[in-house]
Amino acid sequence: MSDDWGQHIGDDQLVHGLPKHMVGVASTDANAYWEIVPGKNACFACQAMRGKRFVHRPSPVHPNCNCEVRLVSQNARQRQIQTVATGTLQGYGDNETEKFTAGQIITAELHSLGPFTAGVWLRVDGEEERTTGLMLPGQVMKLEFSKFREAPVPWVVFLMCIGGDNSTITYRIHG
Repeated sequence: MSDDWGQHIGDDQLVHGLPKHMVGVASTDANAYWEIVPGKNACFACQAMRGKRFVHRPSPVHPNCNCEVRLVSQNARQRQIQTVATGTLQGYGDNETEKFTAGQIITAELHSLGPFTAGVWLRVDGEEERTTGLMLPGQVMKLEFSKFREAPVPWVVFLMCIGGDNSTITYRIHG
């Protein structure tokens, strides 16, 4: 027998607990998480899963679910994040429309400066709507949105202050 032998790893064998063809996509990032990314015409059950994070790969939301299940590495995301829009909303009904290009995922960071409870209603690309609910003065909330397209992705984000009049909300959008 020769000392120069090679180990053959077949397609049905595991490497580090993963099928051989998936070894390259495994993450060593301790802060990595899984997320469900619903498609444009996804049902309400799938839309409700948008933005939720999972420690382990989630199963499909329902039979025949076509949503993408994506592994997100925090280390990779933080290297690419940049602030694409900033602004201030002053009082009930004040609004801004931000148009920009960014990556496939954006995060709206909203900070209530007070003096009263207030929140923000957001509409992204005229399709997806979310609200922070009322936030206490000093409270910060982050909302994440995603699109599956080739980067750079065009975004249109409409923000409107809701809640107490004379309250101030600052926002930063990262993408």
